[in-house]
Amino acid sequence: MLGKSDTGKKLILIVEDSATQRTELKHILGKNGYGIGEAKSAEEALDYLSENIPAVIITDIIMPGMDGYNLCRTIKADQRLKDIPVILLTTLSDPDDVLEGLDSGADSFMTKPYNEGFLLSRIEFILLNQEV
Repeated sequence: MLGKSDTGKKLILIVEDSATQRTELKHILGKNGYGIGEAKSAEEALDYLSENIPAVIITDIIMPGMDGYNLCRTIKADQRLKDIPVILLTTLSDPDDVLEGLDSGADSFMTKPYNEGFLLSRIEFILLNQEV
């Protein structure tokens, strides 16, 4: 089902090379009722996306191989995937990094460490806008 897990929950793909960060995000999203997909790299995310369409993608920027900016560009250039909202979640906070994120087609840019409540409200805002 489009944007939903097998259990009918809204599906969020986490793309994060750090096992600690991935686990933290899985915990936060899982306890708030989201279905979770995960990838350790942009390349793994693209493999995942060949068979699954999440409601939202949360990706780190700095990863080995393809970075989050190029992952976002690749997603937004794909007709099948272009409407999936992408949230860049990163330690980068320079204004040029934010501009690069927006230029890559990202729907939102958040810095680490992030506030759990703000992350959840950002996801809810994006999901509500999708429905409208």
